[in-house]
Amino acid sequence: MKFRSYLLNLVTIVPLLTASISSPWAQTDVSQIPKNAFQNLYGPGWDCSWGFKKNNNTCVAIQLPTNAYLTSDGSDWKCNRGFLKNGDSCEALKVPANAHMVDNLYGKGWECDRGYRPNQNSMQRQSALCLKIAVPEYAVLNESTYGPGWDCEQGYKTIGNSCKAIVIPVNAYATDSTYGNGWECRRGYKENNGSCVALRIPKHAFLDRRGEAWQCERGYQKRDDSCSKIALPVNAYVNDEGNDWQCDRGYSKKGEFCSLIIIPDNAHLNSAGDGWICNEPYSTNIGSCIASAD
Repeated sequence: MKFRSYLLNLVTIVPLLTASISSPWAQTDVSQIPKNAFQNLYGPGWDCSWGFKKNNNTCVAIQLPTNAYLTSDGSDWKCNRGFLKNGDSCEALKVPANAHMVDNLYGKGWECDRGYRPNQNSMQRQSALCLKIAVPEYAVLNESTYGPGWDCEQGYKTIGNSCKAIVIPVNAYATDSTYGNGWECRRGYKENNGSCVALRIPKHAFLDRRGEAWQCERGYQKRDDSCSKIALPVNAYVNDEGNDWQCDRGYSKKGEFCSLIIIPDNAHLNSAGDGWICNEPYSTNIGSCIASAD
């Protein structure tokens, strides 16, 4: 009986599954597909044949203008090389002197040769020109579309529209920066009115990582132009930075001393160890911990 019931259920389910699987393919009525169209291979609907495009519920032939060709999928057209799309036609590209054509779909359709730049009317194709970049002495062309179009050679910096030699003071070296002085002081020196003066490093100090300033050794504090040894009070230690001190856990800083923290009943040290907090469910009340009112 069970096997017979199983077969009956199977006979009922299989046609339903077959209908549900095939239903997407049968949603489009072939009689509704317009001329020069075909039913989609996947799912419902239809698409126009190659060389036609949709227009409401019909497929109309794509009108190719002169000097144009159909795209690979046949749904639109593009202009031949040397022509630009202008509405429904292809307009001959006018490449100015000292320029070359490019295959970009947008823009002018051309770019200036190296060493030249378009004038302000470069987006107006009929009046565009490529003007020669005036490169001053001791400069080289760059590829940037901004700025003057050139950079000064190493050892020179931009002054107006020219490149002037960088005067490097004693104990300095040239940098590649196009801004500022064009030089930096060597390690252990600092800039002062266009020159590099030696840093005065006091006892118990050393140059920092950049070499432009000094800092005190661990256990010493900077005071004006010297390093003073940190006076550690009882129950204190030098902090992680090495430039100050802090109290041991259970003590709090009071001026130049470490004071023992008096913990009231029903309280404990806080996480930092420099104060106390009440235990739950007690609350603070003038230096003590009292039971919270119900």
